[in-house]
Amino acid sequence: MRIIHQVVRYFRRLTWALIVAFMVGVHNFYKQEMDSPDTIKTSIEVDATEEDSRPKV
Repeated sequence: MRIIHQVVRYFRRLTWALIVAFMVGVHNFYKQEMDSPDTIKTSIEVDATEEDSRPKV
């Protein structure tokens, strides 16, 4: 009975690890698709204008 419990526990952990790895892989794939050079340049320009518009102390 104990061996069955250990095998089930091993497969649950393995399944969890595979699901998490798949989700991270999918997230990275879509993130790379969204990050085109134009998008990156635009976000840098927006950040620069936001920094310039802050009041000076």
